[in-house]
Amino acid sequence: MTRRLLSLVVVFTVFGLIAASCGDDEADDGADTAAAQAEAEAAAAAAAAEADAAQAEADAAQAEADAAAARAEEAAAAAAEAEAALAEAMDAAEGTVDPEVVAELEAALAEAEAEAAAAEAEAAEAAEAAAAAEAAAAAAAAAAAEPEDTGPQPLRAAVVTPSAENDLAFSQSIVDALHRMEDAGLLSEVAITPGTFIVEDAGVALRNYAESGYDLVIAHGSQYGGLLEEIAPAFPDTAFAWGTSVETFGQPNISAYTTRSDQGGYAMGLAAAVIAGGSPVGIVGPIEVGDAKLFVDGFRAGVEAGGGTANAVYTDSFADVQLAAEAAQSFIDNGHAVLTGTAQMTVGAIGVARENGIPWFGTQSNQTSVAPEIVVANQVYKWDVVLDDLVRDIQGGSMGGSAYTIDFSNGGLVLEYNDAYDLPADVRAAGDAAVASFMAEPLRAAVVTPSAENDLAFSQSIVDALHRMEDAGLLSEVAITPGTFIVEDAGVALRNYAESGYDLVIAHGSQYGGLLEEIAPAFPDTAFAWGTSVETFGQPNISAYTTRSDQGGYAMGLAAAVIAGGSPVGIVGPIEVGDAKLFVDGFRAGVEAGGGTANAVYTDSFADVQLAAEAAQSFIDNGHAVLTGTAQMTVGAIGVARENGIPWFGTQSNQTSVAPEIVVANQVYKWDVVLDDLVRDIQGGSMGGSAYTIDFSNGGLVLEYNDAYDLPADARAAIDNAVAGFTDGSLSTGVG
Repeated sequence: MTRRLLSLVVVFTVFGLIAASCGDDEADDGADTAAAQAEAEAAAAAAAAEADAAQAEADAAQAEADAAAARAEEAAAAAAEAEAALAEAMDAAEGTVDPEVVAELEAALAEAEAEAAAAEAEAAEAAEAAAAAEAAAAAAAAAAAEPEDTGPQPLRAAVVTPSAENDLAFSQSIVDALHRMEDAGLLSEVAITPGTFIVEDAGVALRNYAESGYDLVIAHGSQYGGLLEEIAPAFPDTAFAWGTSVETFGQPNISAYTTRSDQGGYAMGLAAAVIAGGSPVGIVGPIEVGDAKLFVDGFRAGVEAGGGTANAVYTDSFADVQLAAEAAQSFIDNGHAVLTGTAQMTVGAIGVARENGIPWFGTQSNQTSVAPEIVVANQVYKWDVVLDDLVRDIQGGSMGGSAYTIDFSNGGLVLEYNDAYDLPADVRAAGDAAVASFMAEPLRAAVVTPSAENDLAFSQSIVDALHRMEDAGLLSEVAITPGTFIVEDAGVALRNYAESGYDLVIAHGSQYGGLLEEIAPAFPDTAFAWGTSVETFGQPNISAYTTRSDQGGYAMGLAAAVIAGGSPVGIVGPIEVGDAKLFVDGFRAGVEAGGGTANAVYTDSFADVQLAAEAAQSFIDNGHAVLTGTAQMTVGAIGVARENGIPWFGTQSNQTSVAPEIVVANQVYKWDVVLDDLVRDIQGGSMGGSAYTIDFSNGGLVLEYNDAYDLPADARAAIDNAVAGFTDGSLSTGVG
């Protein structure tokens, strides 16, 4: 009876020690946990049943041994009785007993003694069997009493957050993740201290959790890093984590976590640019740190890649709802047609957007429920994707020292649309395409440029675009070989990049086409691109890109005619090819359409700064009142224009910083608008064969004014009207 009770106790003890097993995702985690529990319960029950059966067998063996011993005693008694009878008969007969009687009595005695010996042997054998059975029962009981090995045990976790756990933003993102992990059995407990925007209060809570023996203590806020750096060394057996950051302070029990929030920002920014329809987009940020800054920068980049303009303001507070509301209202009052923002204080901005019917893009958590009539889409953080890894590392003995990142590629970022918002299919497709690119393996890209990467002209336009793509996660690396105006040197660099395994090799210059035609066939697994051109030479791994630079030239030419006031306009060109020729022809057409006269000169060099300066001086000496030019050598022409106070119109990159007193406006190339498409095509298996074009309609061309230049209203209106016409397709330059 005692052993049966012990077996039952063992069963319940094993049940109490069962831990959830971990699967590849949250749904599998739950299923695996249930399966592991069922398996452990079955094993425990089987062990207990085996122990009970062994004990029953031992009891039966002992009973048989007892019976055998009783029979042996009876046989011994019979033998003794026979011997006594023989002795009594001999005594009574005084030695005259009939020999036959004596023989009969002796035979009976021998038989009784034999039976007694056999009974004793049987009893000994039965006793031995009973001892063996008892030993087997003891072993079975011991096996049942040993707990089933169910793997790592779930952790007790605690988190300190700067705002309410249901803030529909930063704090809720971590709380929701921890509860999903708790439901999946990875965590046995989740304790939460919300609303600790006062850093000192957060420090008290973090220390209390460590002292209370929690396995994992999380400080969820960029402002809490210093606290962990101070507290963690005092609790070496406690694992700490904080975010958003990648800093672990060199402490073996501190982990960090962060997010590529710029990715969702970029994808939604593309959509925001289309919805805004030419109006600016407003971004409300808290403090310029962590995932907040990343999101703001990514959203702005997406808007600009989509051909729009984005302005951002930081309130210098994560918590001040009123400041966020005021920032949103200011954006609306100044004509911003779409809004977004990040951090817990954005509930104020969302409220203002809802009152004014302004579309809103959410981040961190799904904010649709706050304003379903205006929320377009949300980037949602799934922190459990990396926290699962962090917990497993802790269970494996690693208490910290690592940084974890969520992004679209690992499922830690998810784009959730508001199906109640009537989002055009093509706009949604653009966002989805961007997300697909982020989910794909980013490419290693290399570019060869004819001039310095910061030339404020042709080379810088491609370098800036590639770095924006790198920042957005589309490219994992950008290698640059600048200043290769000698074509043979460019060929060596291009071939070296291909041999080094770069996925995309770009020859940025009209003079480099022949090189790619020769090199590309030898590297069929490398994608090549060049521009400006539309020629792919029939090669399956060569793409081309170009620009409708004549559009910006035409628009600015209209304004140049107004500023020149009847005097001629001078245009400094390099070599009469590619986007340079298009710009020169477009600018001349714009000046003439505005009633002016334009003259152009080509220096026959992309690089000769002195020749460009001399051409500019010649124009000024001959009464030209406004100047422009294209290609990297124009820095010389700009310098001459600045010295003489002659207005200048820039192109390719924004040249205002060179001469803010005379630069009127700039046509800026956003090559990433088409390079994004090129990269997606490569990731989709198309290595080349296509030509891509940037223009005002796809956002690849942007007109950026120098606000410090006092441009007459009619001149600016002429530019704006022309850009609007190119954007909607109602206007053509008549060239190209």
